[in-house]
Amino acid sequence: MEYNYNKLRVYLQLKCLRTLNLSGDLVYGNGFEELPEEIGQLIHLKHIDLSLNNSLKKLPDAICELYNLRTLRLFCCSSLGKLPDNMGKLISLKHLYIEGCCFLEYLPKGIGRLTSLQTLDTFVVCCGDKEEALQFEDLRTLNLQGSLVVQLSGDVKDVSEVEKAQLWDQNQLFHLGIDCRDMHYRQTKSSVEILNVLRPHKDLETLDILGHTGSAWPIWMASLNHLRIVTIVWWEECEFLPPLGKLPSLEILTIAEMRRLRKVGGEFLGIEDQTSFKSSPLLFPKLKELRLRRMLNWEGWEGVEGWKKEESEITIMPCLSYFEINCCPDLKTVPDFLCKVQLQNLIFNTCSSIFEKCCKQRSGDEWPKISHIPNIHFLSETRTLNPLHPENRNWRTLDFHSW
Repeated sequence: MEYNYNKLRVYLQLKCLRTLNLSGDLVYGNGFEELPEEIGQLIHLKHIDLSLNNSLKKLPDAICELYNLRTLRLFCCSSLGKLPDNMGKLISLKHLYIEGCCFLEYLPKGIGRLTSLQTLDTFVVCCGDKEEALQFEDLRTLNLQGSLVVQLSGDVKDVSEVEKAQLWDQNQLFHLGIDCRDMHYRQTKSSVEILNVLRPHKDLETLDILGHTGSAWPIWMASLNHLRIVTIVWWEECEFLPPLGKLPSLEILTIAEMRRLRKVGGEFLGIEDQTSFKSSPLLFPKLKELRLRRMLNWEGWEGVEGWKKEESEITIMPCLSYFEINCCPDLKTVPDFLCKVQLQNLIFNTCSSIFEKCCKQRSGDEWPKISHIPNIHFLSETRTLNPLHPENRNWRTLDFHSW
């Protein structure tokens, strides 16, 4: 640590520096615990990377003097408790990355004055009366692009305050994540009221919702026709999966930690009754990858009433090539229509032995449904993802790296 600090002192003598990479190491933790105030003298700095400094607890106020700074990366600075109050002075800042800064309670209100800001990967908002904190109404003053995770904490007293974010106007976002795990609901009934007013624009491509406490899903969810990737985790009050089968563009779907779920039926496909089934012959038309994880009480996936193998005009999941069922120990049945899905890979990980037995014996009620699949794998260990891999450096896999 002392060696790193001395090396930094050398860097601080280079007054014309444009880029400063002080990123640490997530495994070995050889980062910085603090930065000296002298860093404010490097007025030509445009890019600073402090990622993976998991001992860094605060930034010096002098960093706000860097009026040429365009990029500030704080990815996974897991001990960082607050940002400087004068962040509004960084008038050239375009990209602020704070994903993985799990101890940040709020963002300083001055960020709302950064008219050049394009990237704010995580919007940490503490609902309450903190005058120094960035609030929902400040979000609408920004013109954000790319990806945004709204991380909520505290007690929402008035849903109209959340609605002031006007997320539907942030039409340059392609990914929206909503994290409700730290919310309290003394005034509102559940997080579904919050989610309903956090409606994104209609062309959103990627959606993640984490920690939803209601038994229903957001009313706008099934109408996002450009959604390609959906991740749903910890909807612990929901007894049914949301009706996603009619989303025309959905390609990758991950659902995990729905503790009350016992059965999956036609509602998941978007079928309300027999009539709606016949009027919608193509369900999950573009779905390629389906992952169902840690549904500990899930017992069965029912088929569709009225579905027959010979009724070729009814098509379900025609593009599905990868299907993973992970840590669902009570699962006993999969749907009949699976026999017509052109699956290439079916993964059972720490699941009921029913499926492994039927595959070994090539018999049983479930075997005809999956016998056509060329690659069926049975795993008994969880796999650890590398959070430094570019595909895994996002809030979903960091939270669930042990999957």
